[in-house]
Amino acid sequence: MNLKMTSNYQVIEDKKLQEKISELNSMYLNECMKGNKVAFYYEDIESGNAVSFNEDICFYAASSIKILVCTLLLEKAQKKEIDLNREILVTMDDLKQDTGVIKYQKEDTKYTILELIKLTITESDNTAYLKLVDLVGKENLEKYGKSLGAEHTMEGKDCFGIINCKDMIVYWKKVKDFIDNNKELGSLFKSYLLNPSVKLIEDNTLEGNPFIRKYGSWDIAYHEAGYVESNRNYFMIILTQINKMPYKEKFINDSAKKILELHQIEAKK
Repeated sequence: MNLKMTSNYQVIEDKKLQEKISELNSMYLNECMKGNKVAFYYEDIESGNAVSFNEDICFYAASSIKILVCTLLLEKAQKKEIDLNREILVTMDDLKQDTGVIKYQKEDTKYTILELIKLTITESDNTAYLKLVDLVGKENLEKYGKSLGAEHTMEGKDCFGIINCKDMIVYWKKVKDFIDNNKELGSLFKSYLLNPSVKLIEDNTLEGNPFIRKYGSWDIAYHEAGYVESNRNYFMIILTQINKMPYKEKFINDSAKKILELHQIEAKK
């Protein structure tokens, strides 16, 4: 099993920082010793200091990848290349019975592209997501991800593919850049990412700091990724294959708590 802890800190003189990084390392190493695959990535946005574990190990992306097609479409809308009010017909044959609310429709229904984007993010709606992928084309979505610097975009037979922390941080830096630099659509996108119907990491775990995020949960995949707004913002990515384990919520929330504590030490330097 490939176990890799990385850090771009040149010299870590702060003992509290050393201890917190060691705690995270031990926590993830112990989980790997059980035979489970786990990874995390933390980066303080202001300093650029980062710490990760197994950042290049790949996982099934599940719904965490849904941010990519939404970012692409919003970017196209900002450039006036598409109209978000354009309506897309969702037939009864299109319905997917996993996550989402469109599956409850009683007849063929039209949705705007913007409505499909909102449902893809807030409800993690699989029907909405797959209609958006059909709209842009899987190959074009793969090209877009790779143009951002990702390596493994959309690999596999389905429309979810695989992901690792190195690719995920590429996507999330693009998301944050779009939000920060596009007032109207950026604010709208952020509002969707702030208010999902499912939150794997609880609000109180992050002491109420806003978490702009997207989860992924299917079969053994169990992920949460995004960025946290605090006195200094930071990226946080947690990828796991423990969805069938009874302690999955505890593990991912304990991880987020320790990453927050690490960040609080970093922010005081």
